[in-house]
Formats: sequence, C-alpha cells, structure tokens
Amino acid sequence: MKYLTSEEVKTLKKNISVIKPYKTTREIITSNIFTFFNAMNLVLGLFIATTLRFENMLFLGVIAVNTAIGIYQEVRAKNALAELSLLGRSKYRVNRDNETVEVDSEEIVEGEYLHLNLGDQVPVDAEVLNGSIEVDESLLTGESDNIFKAEGDKLMSGSNVVSGSCLVKVLAVGDDSYINKLAKRTKAFKKYPSKLRDYMDGILKVISVLLIPVAILLYVRGASLGRSYVDIVLRSAGALVGMIPEGLILLVSVSLAVAAMKLARRKVLVQELYCVETLARVDVLCFDKTGTITTGNMNVVEIDGEVGEKLSSYLAYFEDENATSRALKKYLNCEKKWQVAELGAFSSKNKYSYIRLAEGGTYFFGAYEFLGFDTPMTEYYENLKQQGFRILSLAYTKDNVDKPTNMELIGHVVLSDEIKANTKETFKYFESQGVAVKIISGDNHIAVLGVAKKAGFKEDARAIDMTKVSEEDFERVVLENDIFGRVTPEQKQHMVEVLQKHKKTVAMSGDGVNDVLALKKADISFAMNGATSAAKSVSNIVFLTDDFDVFYDILMEGRRVINNIQKVASLFLTKTFFSITFSILSVIFALEFAFIPIQFTIISAITIGIPSFFLTFESNKDKVSDHFMRDILTNAVIGGGVLVLSVLLTNFVIHNPAQVKFICFLLALINGLLMVTKVSLPFNKYKAVLLVALTFAAVVGIFANIFILKNHFNPLTIGQITYVALVAIVIAIIHYMTRRKRLV
Repeated sequence: MKYLTSEEVKTLKKNISVIKPYKTTREIITSNIFTFFNAMNLVLGLFIATTLRFENMLFLGVIAVNTAIGIYQEVRAKNALAELSLLGRSKYRVNRDNETVEVDSEEIVEGEYLHLNLGDQVPVDAEVLNGSIEVDESLLTGESDNIFKAEGDKLMSGSNVVSGSCLVKVLAVGDDSYINKLAKRTKAFKKYPSKLRDYMDGILKVISVLLIPVAILLYVRGASLGRSYVDIVLRSAGALVGMIPEGLILLVSVSLAVAAMKLARRKVLVQELYCVETLARVDVLCFDKTGTITTGNMNVVEIDGEVGEKLSSYLAYFEDENATSRALKKYLNCEKKWQVAELGAFSSKNKYSYIRLAEGGTYFFGAYEFLGFDTPMTEYYENLKQQGFRILSLAYTKDNVDKPTNMELIGHVVLSDEIKANTKETFKYFESQGVAVKIISGDNHIAVLGVAKKAGFKEDARAIDMTKVSEEDFERVVLENDIFGRVTPEQKQHMVEVLQKHKKTVAMSGDGVNDVLALKKADISFAMNGATSAAKSVSNIVFLTDDFDVFYDILMEGRRVINNIQKVASLFLTKTFFSITFSILSVIFALEFAFIPIQFTIISAITIGIPSFFLTFESNKDKVSDHFMRDILTNAVIGGGVLVLSVLLTNFVIHNPAQVKFICFLLALINGLLMVTKVSLPFNKYKAVLLVALTFAAVVGIFANIFILKNHFNPLTIGQITYVALVAIVIAIIHYMTRRKRLV
C-alpha cells in the first residue's frame, strides 16, 4: 500500500473546485447594485437634479435602502448555506502517514492515493492502481451505459461509481480536472428551470421595451405644448418612476434567500435558490424507501446457521459500505478464509454480488428472486417479507460463472430497517393536500409494502413488482400503483418521465447511486442524510437531518414564498400598469401626468414597499394557484385601471390644477390601501395592525403632500370632499366585488 506524508500533502496542489454553488459576496453586491432598473432610476435622478427640485429625488434613497436590505439578506443567507454545506460535504478515504483517513473532497491533493467505493462520485481525475469498478459517466457524456474500469484505466472527475471498489492515484485536481475544464468551456451551468424567474423576466422585458419610447414621447409632447424644462422633467420622471417596479425583483430574490436560510436552520441545504419555488408546485413525491421513510440503519434479525459461517468469510472480501454490509459485518466476525479467483461487486441492476473460488465453484449473495430459483421461498420467509423484513439469500453453484446457474440454496438472512419518526403524520398531510406519494425501491415489493404500512402509509396502497411489467403496460402501472419494488435505476428515471408527461411536478428523494438518474430527471430532487456523494452532487436539496417531518417544512416554505410573492407582485404592477396606461393616454390626449416623483415615492412606500416587506414573510400554507401570472395581472389591471379612471374623471370634474394633483394623490392612496386590504385577506391581528399603521402613514403623507404643494394648494371645498368620498366608495365596491379567494 502506498502513502503520502503530511509534509508532502502541504506542498501539493489541492482539489479546489472552480464550480461554486453560491454567489460570492462580491457577486451578490454587484448583481444587486448594477441592474437595468437601478441604472434607469439613476438617470432619472440626474435629470431631476438639474431642476434643483431635490425633494423629488427621494425615490433614490428608497431604492438605496431596498438594495442594501437585499444585499444584507442574500449575504446572510449565503453565509448560512455555505456554513451548512461544509457539514454536507462527502468524505473520501485516502492513504496518509501509514494510515487511511477521511478528508473532504477539496482536501484531496495531486498524487494522492484514494479509495473509491460504490456510491462515490469521482472527485478528481485518476488512474486505477488495483481493484475494479463500474462507473456511470452520464453527467459528463450523456451516455448512461456503465463502463468497466480496471488496473491502468483512467477515471474522469464527475463520474459515479455504480459497483465495486478500487485504489486510485490522483492525476489532476482543481481547475486541471476534467469536470472543471468542462465547466470553464461551457462558462456557466444550465439555469435551474423556474416559472417565477420566467414570469419576472417577461415583465422586465415588456417594461424595458416601453420605458425609453414613453420617455421620448413624454418629452416631445411636453416640449410641443411649450412647457418649461423643469415642468417637462418632473412630469416625465413621475410617469417613468411609476413604470419601474424597482422593488419587485429584489423582493423575489430576498424571499428565496430567506427561505433557503430558514431551511438551513432545519439542517436542509438548498443548492439552488430557485428550487424553493418548485417546492410549492410539487404534486407527486417519489420516495426511495431506504434512507427516506427508513433511517437506512439495518439490523440483523436472524441468520441460518450455515449461512452465518459462509458469510463471515464472504463479506471479508468486499469493502462495500452500504447499510446491509455494515449491519452484517457488525453482526458477524468476518475473516478471509478462501482463495478467491474473482469478485463481482453488488450492483443495483443485478441485485447480487458473487465470489468465484480458485478451487472452483461460485457463491452468490443477494435477492432470492434474482438468484435463478424457480420456486418461491418458504411460507415462513414470505410472511416475514409481508411484515416488512428484508430477506437476502446465499447460494452456491459448482460452476465457475458470473451469473446464477444451477444454484443450490444455502440459506437466508433476515434484516429489519428502522422507520423514521413522524412518517405517519407527514403521509396523512400530503394526502390531505392532494400531493400523491409513490414509494420506489429496489427491494421486494411485498417487503416495501410491509415497511410502508408500518410507517403509516395508506392501507389501500397498491404494490407491484416492476420486473414483471412490460413496456406496453409501464405507463398504466406507474399511474395506477403506489408502491414499486425491484425497480432498476433506468426504470426509476422512466417513472419520473411518465409522471411529467402527465403534467405532474415531480419531487424525487434518494440516497444511493441507483437513484442518480431519477434525481437528475425530477423537477426537484432531495439527497437524504447519509446519501452517497453521487446522489448529493445531482440533488437540488441535501438533508443533513434524519427528521422525516422536514418534508412538510420544505413544502410549506415553498408555498409561503410563491403565495406571498403572488400577493405583493400585484401591488407593484398596479403602479406600473397605471403609469404605462396613463402616460400613453397623456401623450395622445395632451393630459397632465397626475403625479410628480415625490408623490409617487410616498404612494409607493405606503401602499407597496412597507406592506410588501411584511406580507412577503408571513406564514402561508395554501395550495399554489395554477394561474399564478393570470391572477397577478388581473389584480394589477383592476387596481391600475380603477386608478386610471379615477384620475381621468378627476381631470374632467376638477379644474384647479393644484387641487387635481392633490385629489389624485388622495385617490391613489385610497386605492393603494384597498389593494393592500384585498391581498391581505383573510385578516388576523397582525394584518389589522399593519393596515392601521399604513392608514396613519397615509395621513402623514397627505400633510407632507400639502406642504410640498403649499404655494399652489387651496383647501378642498365641501363638493370636492364629497366627490372624493363617493369615488372612494366606488373604488372600494369594485375591489370588494373583484376579490379572488385564490389570492388570499
């Protein structure tokens, strides 16, 4: 055995990855400050500064505060996730200082002697020194066929070990390794699919296209009417500031970051922020039995006498560290007693391992039905299987083969798996919420059904053996059944595809290399606590806890984010819709734009900024609407349309320009507060206090507006006060009649 010394390790290059799962602090600051809308606001601010009416630049201060809050929250979330990711790193065994030690992947150095086993993701480029393995290189090449690697063969970083074990010498690490070179060539990884991001991008594109042409039209129209430079700039800036939903995108990113941080406190590592959104949309949860509804800690219940004697030698030749081998090695006194000609490691495809002896004959150990027997197990073992126990069998053939032939049964091993706490309550909650649960396993379907019932899964669950399902019946079987046994990795992936084909949003959990294909294919994937490095590498979320109840927390956090963003987005877009619509109308019909920038700043702060901040972070467990964008736009069009009509009517009824501005300001505040009321339904004490505070802030804003317009302001007449009251009542009736239960 070859070893490095600690001194040699210090001088060699470490496996520092160029692939970073999170933005750096600098990238967060840059991405929050240097945005298109911030640039547009800055340009507007500079134009307003030339008028010397500096009070109208207050909106820049609001934007600066919002940006600072966004940066703080994102950095805070990044730090929490980075700290948690250290706990979630996979460990690798290396030879150093005449002993085998465990290190993080980033501590592996060039020239290292590294042990690889079933379930490991290859962290570096390497050469096999001894032993043999099968690897899946689909993450790199797209080809899912397993490739056999023996002494002298090269391994690429990013491939997954699906069978066997070996010792390798590290050839390249860090930015010299294949996976990092590939990342550099592609420059960026594929973005995680997100409806929320797509919706926000669509809104930004529309506003971006309209912003500059509207600005030019407003300027040209003002100049053609002979207005002064100051008047043109202030009126145009008022319209353009209103068009920009400057806080909306910021609020989305902060909401996602805070959600990830809250989950981090529950020992849940979110590796892609936008996957928090997908959590809320999940309607099918695919659970792998081992490590998900069970702890993955196996216990030996009983072993046939002769089987124990044979297995104590058999297992000594395998370095596999799966739950079954750990339980058996702990129970048995394993010692090498045979002369071995060939080893065949366990694989998820074959469901068995084997040892071919030098003097002839082969032992096979694995699932009974995969060892070539025509008759079923005895009634005793079948009953154990129905109770949820796992049965493995040892068999022997006189032939020198690598597949079961002419087998003679030696006996069975009975193991039990520990059920996680809170499974029953969590299953019941998912069922009540219309989230279908499917349990997928490589174990016997009867045994899986037994474990599922112990865990509190529904009593009428239907279980099926996937080895007996034809390609023609595959889709029907997936849709009609709840529990699937003897599932191959390829079948797991195909099952996810079938569900997605039927418009389901699929979440997949797993812990082994046999789950990797399905984890990659699912809309969102979870790697369980104790998962292999291969499973962790492809999963969006990594659990660092064994608490099954955390699935509930994850689903609720996703719902909170989406439902609350849906509420507050309509507040932002109400202002945007009004500004775009009224700007176009003012150009066409030579109307005065109703607000100057400082008025819009007050309106936005009271009816959008402050309530959005509080409403975004409230608890919300409602199911997510299937019409997310339609509901937002409908609400925004109603709110913005009502305000447009109110302002047009005020321009027609009231003739004093200063009073028109003041009345429009009052109606905008009233409309905004009613919008906040509508999206806040149903009420609670928390929301009632918020609305009272906003109403008080609106009163303060009204007096501030009087002060701003003091040189042109005349007190309202009784008739004008009556007009405002009547219009306010009509606005309230419209909002009441158009409230949508799905938005609350």
